This record gives sequence, structure tokens and C-alpha cells, in this order.
Amino acid sequence: MRKIFNLILLIFFLFSCSQIKKKKTDEKTKINALTKQTDLFEFKIPDTISLGKHIGRITKYKRNKKPNHEYLLSVIVTNQYQNSKIKIDTFSNGTLNPFFGINGFKTGNQEIKLIIEEQILEPYEKDKDSFLGITKLHHEYKVRITIIDKEYLSKIEKELLTEFKNE
Repeated sequence: MRKIFNLILLIFFLFSCSQIKKKKTDEKTKINALTKQTDLFEFKIPDTISLGKHIGRITKYKRNKKPNHEYLLSVIVTNQYQNSKIKIDTFSNGTLNPFFGINGFKTGNQEIKLIIEEQILEPYEKDKDSFLGITKLHHEYKVRITIIDKEYLSKIEKELLTEFKNE
């Protein structure tokens, strides 16, 4: 009798493991499908700035959106300041085209690292309960800008400042 019980437990254990593996594979497939969509974002970033703080913006978010899903974007910027101090700033305003800050810390060419955090909120119901599934995706971008030593406001930055003031 004990051997039969152990055999049943072994079969149950193997079945449970295969279900867990299938679930993980399904989740990986879902994430891969979400990250394969190319050119998700368009940015408006001045290519030349003066020393100090400036702004950029996501102008387009081109995800193939599903009905009843909510989408949130945050921009995580690695900015360098005086004395080689590096600060990670996160920007989000609840829209799909947030503004974000960039800092020109020394003259010359500078590479700015942007990480776009995309959150997809998926409501679903199971029995009588409602749940919210949250998928977080991160997209990395590097932007090269030129910093000059005099006061300078590019055409793109003027447009961004006008948009920022009007919102």
C-alpha cells in the first residue's frame, strides 16, 4: 500500500513540476512577444545643450495596445553632475509622453543613458474575484549630445519648454 501511495505522490509531483515549467515558458513567450515590437518610442531631445539642466520628452509611444489594458511609462535617466556625481532620476507624469531631465555636466560630447520602464496593467477575472496583472518591461537607449560652454537654447528645446509650460 505504501508503494502505491509513494507512486501516486511521485506522479503528482512530476505533474506539478511540468505545470510550473509550462507556466514559466508561457510567461517568457508573452514577454518576448511584447519586447519584439521594434521602434516603440520616439524622442524629442536637443542634440546640443549648454551646461546645466535641460529637458527631453517621449513624443510617441507606438505599442500595439490591447483593449481594457492600461499603459504607464516612466523614464529613468542616469545623469552625471559636478565632481563626477552620478544620480539616477525617474520621471513620470501619468501620460504616455512624459518629460524628463538631462544634465550637461561638462563641455564636449556626452552619452546619456535612458531606460524606459513600460508597465502594462491587465485586468482579468477569476471566478468572482478581479485581479490586475502588471507586466514591467525595460527598454534601454543611449543618446549622444554635445554640451557647449555658452548660453544656448536650441529650437527643439524651445519647443519642449513651450509644451512644458502649456501642460
